[in-house]
Amino acid sequence: MKRVAYIECSSGASGDMFLGAWLDLGIDERAWMNLLRKLNVTEYRLSQRTVYKNGIRSNKVDVILEADEHHHEHHHEHHHRHLPDIYNLLDQSQLPEPVLHKSKEAFRLLAQAEGKIHGLPFDQVHFHEVGAVDAIVDIVGSMLGWYLAGMPECYVSSIEIGGGMVRCEHGLMPVPAPATAELLMGFTTHSSGNWGETVTPTGAAIIRALCRPGTIRDMVTEKIGYGAGTKDLQIANVLRIQLGTKDISHLGDESGAQATGLERICVLEANVDDMTPEWAAYAANKLLQHGALDAWWTPIVMKKGRPALQFSLLCHLADRDRFLQLIQSETTTIGVRVHEMVRSVLERELEEVQTTYGAVRVKVAYQAGELRNIAPEYEDCRVLAEQHDVPLKQIYHLAIAAFYALKGQLTSSRV
Repeated sequence: MKRVAYIECSSGASGDMFLGAWLDLGIDERAWMNLLRKLNVTEYRLSQRTVYKNGIRSNKVDVILEADEHHHEHHHEHHHRHLPDIYNLLDQSQLPEPVLHKSKEAFRLLAQAEGKIHGLPFDQVHFHEVGAVDAIVDIVGSMLGWYLAGMPECYVSSIEIGGGMVRCEHGLMPVPAPATAELLMGFTTHSSGNWGETVTPTGAAIIRALCRPGTIRDMVTEKIGYGAGTKDLQIANVLRIQLGTKDISHLGDESGAQATGLERICVLEANVDDMTPEWAAYAANKLLQHGALDAWWTPIVMKKGRPALQFSLLCHLADRDRFLQLIQSETTTIGVRVHEMVRSVLERELEEVQTTYGAVRVKVAYQAGELRNIAPEYEDCRVLAEQHDVPLKQIYHLAIAAFYALKGQLTSSRV
């Protein structure tokens, strides 16, 4: 079984709607707050309350800035944070690696969209959406919700983008705002025509970093969460997340591979003979941080006996064009080979076990119901090892033992 989430945006999407929906699903709110406090951001407080949108009970979360509460102007110093400043803030937080990667990707996508609109390199963009405290909390908080929900594979419905005009610091803009429209390219959208802005740039960045477009076949829903928006619309202004599982023992990916555990992927390759090892290592690490399934270099010999490197990357089909652009940007190649193929993957689940030093998540792999591999999450083990000053391998061994004790047997049969 695979952990999945279906995100329904029938009235749009924003960061606070994502926060409300993840919390409404029943994730561990105390753990969520404790992780969020790892960010060195203190100029805000959170408000959470139950509201009713067209009769639907939903969770309304607001990020309230201290400056607004004291009737001052809206924290202008945060407007001038650049993307490297955000990355530095995240790197100092010691948040779990999956949260860091997804948060950085959302901020990068947001910066790239704004940079394209305003004709600036994305790392030189300074603007409200990247710099403001509420956007930082919205994005990181949303990725923490996804993380604590078990890091499900996320799909998104058609997105209501509203209509009309919206006023921003540059004047009146058509809805969706230019950066939002850029971020939603490739996703299915629809428009009411006259509801104003229903998707914020922050909400669009979260969708792009977290979701694939489309529905989920054979999903078994276990929990449903509703996150409320601020406006009152003709329909319920809520973002709904359905969390559950789907059986992948007889399906590949949504493109239709029909053998057990098969999914379609893309392999991108390029040969280069004019890159330094430092550049090569940087490029591979950056592509992994941006969501590549895998990336590596292989020593080769090219024409005229030149020592060279072959760069290889695995990604999902939907991410092919994005990674082609990144490879051509970060390496010296002038051409990339593209191969579409099918790979066999084991069913994976994420379970939490308790050790004498604390909780550890364990990645568990099955094949046709039979246990094949277990692997404690490195970040969880690292944090506990550092907190208690014990060897990392000891935490790993305790987590594995706790998993088998939880299952009540030392056989390979799934329970």
